[in-house]
Amino acid sequence: MDLKFFYREQTTGNTGWISVNFGITNPIYGKPEKYSPNAGFSVLFHLSEGGEELVFLGKKISIFYLSPIKINKTGMIYKHSLQSVMITVMIMLLPLTSCTTSPVEPVVPPVVRNDTLPSPGIEMVYPVPSESQLEWQDSELVMFIHFGMNTFTDSDYGTGAEHPSLFNPPAVNVKQWVSVAKEAGFKYLILTAKHHDGFCLWPSEQTEHSVKNSPYKNGQGDIVKEFADECRAQGVKFGYYLSIWDMNSPVYGTNAYNAYYLAQTLELCTKYGEVGEIWLDGFLGRNPSVTHSQFDWLGFAQLSKSLQPKSLMAIMGPDIRWVGNEDGVGSETDWSFTWSHTSHHGIGNVEVWWPTECDVSIRPSWFYHDYQDPYVKTPAQLVDLYLKSVGRNSNLLLNVPPMRDGNFNEIDVASLKGFRTLLNEIFALDLLKGKKAIANNSREGDTLWGPSCAVDGDGRTFWVTDHGIKKAELEVDLGGNAKVNYFRIEEAIRYGQRVRGFEIQGQINGSWVYLTEGTTIGRSRILKLEVPMEVTKLKLVIKDSRGAPAIRTFSAFYYNK
Repeated sequence: MDLKFFYREQTTGNTGWISVNFGITNPIYGKPEKYSPNAGFSVLFHLSEGGEELVFLGKKISIFYLSPIKINKTGMIYKHSLQSVMITVMIMLLPLTSCTTSPVEPVVPPVVRNDTLPSPGIEMVYPVPSESQLEWQDSELVMFIHFGMNTFTDSDYGTGAEHPSLFNPPAVNVKQWVSVAKEAGFKYLILTAKHHDGFCLWPSEQTEHSVKNSPYKNGQGDIVKEFADECRAQGVKFGYYLSIWDMNSPVYGTNAYNAYYLAQTLELCTKYGEVGEIWLDGFLGRNPSVTHSQFDWLGFAQLSKSLQPKSLMAIMGPDIRWVGNEDGVGSETDWSFTWSHTSHHGIGNVEVWWPTECDVSIRPSWFYHDYQDPYVKTPAQLVDLYLKSVGRNSNLLLNVPPMRDGNFNEIDVASLKGFRTLLNEIFALDLLKGKKAIANNSREGDTLWGPSCAVDGDGRTFWVTDHGIKKAELEVDLGGNAKVNYFRIEEAIRYGQRVRGFEIQGQINGSWVYLTEGTTIGRSRILKLEVPMEVTKLKLVIKDSRGAPAIRTFSAFYYNK
C-alpha cells in the first residue's frame, strides 16, 4: 500500500505529501504487550523496487517522516539520499481502546485500608478517559488568549489582506498573562497562534503573513515561543489555537490547504515543547462552497498525536468536544462520552470518551476593544459561569484578550482576582468533611470503598456499592443544625461515568425533606439552593446508574454574602 510522508524540499523549502511503496526488510521490534492510543513501533524500511505492499497488523497506517527528504523535479525520492530510514509508526487506536465491548476489567486485589492509601481500582464501565483527559477534566479552568492582527485593526475577523507592519506591540507581557491566569486558578492556557485573518504569531515557514515581517522585535520575535516558555516556567499547560479558516492563504478551500495546515501543525508541535491542548475550530468562514468534507480532520489529529502524544485536540478533534454555544453554559445533563465520528476517531457510531468544553469571553468580543471596558464580566458573573460549566461536568474556557500594549487590562485582571476570591469563599468550609457517613450498601464491608471515602476530602478515595447495585443512599450526619445552600458531588470518572439520576434530601426536625435533584454527575456537579436550608443530616440518593455508583466527593457549603 502507499504510505504518506510529510516532506520538506531542501532547495526550495516547499512542503507537501509524497506516497511511496515500501517493503519490510527488518522485523518489528519493541512491540508492546497491550496497544495504547498512541502505541509506538520502530521499523526499519528500505526502498523497494518491486512496490511490495506493506500490511502492518492489518491496519492502514500513515508514517510522518520529519527529516528533510531530497525531491527532484518529478517528485521522486533520490535513491542515494535515502538508502534506509528508521521510522516510528504511530498506530492510532483511539476508538479501539476507549470503545471496548468488555463490560468490566479485573478488580485490583484488595489491600488493607488506611488513611494514606487511595481506594483500590474497580471495574470499568466503558468508555473511560485517558490519563491526559483525566488531568484536563480535573483542571476545570482553561484560559483562551486572543491576541493578533485583529488587536491592532480593532476587528474580530480581519480580512487577511492586512500588512504585517500593522502588528506592532511595544512589548508582549506573557509573564503577566500567565501569572494572572495561574493566580485565578487556570491550569491550561491557549494562545491564538493564528486566527481567521491568517496572521501567525510565530515565524512560520509556510507564509510571509507572520510576525517575522512585522516591526515586533525587528522581525525576530516569536510570541508563541515566548508564551510557551513562560507557561513552562510557571508550571501551567501551554496550548494553541490554529484557525482552519485562513483568509490570507491562496489555497484555502482547495485540497492543497490540507498540506499547508499540516505543515503549520508540524511547526507548532515540534518547536515549542509539550503541548497540552490544541484548539481546532470548525468555523470555515462564510463561503458556502467550502465544506467540512474538504478537510483532513483525521490527518490533523494523527499528526498532532504522533508528535504530541499527551496533547488533547479540542472541538474538531477526538479528545474534547464543543458544548454547542459560546455562552459558557453547559447542559443540565452532560455525559463525558458520546458517539464517535469517523472524521475525528477513524471509526463511527461507537461510544468514546469525549468531554465537553464551554467557551466564552470575559468581554462581549473575543479580541480587545477599549469601548468594551464597561462590559467586562464581574466576579459574580464569572462564578455563575463556573457553576453552569464546571458545575455541569464541563470545563470552562474563558477568553481574556490583551490590549495593544501587550498587557491584560486592569479591569479584566481585577475581575479575575475577584472571581478566585469569591470561589474560595463559597467553597471554603465543607460542612460534610470528616463527618459520620453511612450507606445502605458498600462494597467489601465498608473497609476499602466505604461511605466515609466520599466525605474525607481526598479525591483518590471513593464510595462504591456492590456489583449490580445501581441504586443506593449515602447519609451524612452534620452533628447538629447547619445551614446549607451549595452542594458538590463528584464521581470517580477514571472508572467511567455512571450516575443517571440523583436526589439530595435534608433532615429537618427529624423528617427527610427534598432539597434538589439532577441527572448526570460526572467529574463535577454543583447545585445551588435559592433559599438556604437548615438541616441536621443530608442524604444523597442515587436513583439510577449505568453501573455500581462510585462517588469520590459529596460535600455541602453555606455562603450567603
